[in-house]
Amino acid sequence: MLFDCGRSCENGDCDNCEENIEGIEEIYDDEAIITMVDAESGEEYQFAMVDDFEYKDQSYCVLVTTDEEEPEMVITKVVKMEDGEEGLMSLDEEEADEIYEEYDRLCAEAELDDEEDFSDEEE
Repeated sequence: MLFDCGRSCENGDCDNCEENIEGIEEIYDDEAIITMVDAESGEEYQFAMVDDFEYKDQSYCVLVTTDEEEPEMVITKVVKMEDGEEGLMSLDEEEADEIYEEYDRLCAEAELDDEEDFSDEEE
């Protein structure tokens, strides 16, 4: 199964797609499934919440579509709604590149940490 990060790659052919989400089918079993409604069309979409992170005092959630043949990754901002509850909001174009780059950096850092832990165990 191909994974599309939702950015400028095609057919899952970028570092983000290949490295950040391996074994996506297995993730669904352990993660929260949420439904989001498009405010304009009223159409519902299901996502698995697979990760979250903080960046510049803002919380973000990493979601992966569950109802498509080729899952797509979407990063959303955690915001306080009018009723005081937390909700998720799409990133605007201006911030999206910076946020996706930060998530790529965090994933690369985590991968390096895992490799170091693995090499320490072998010694």
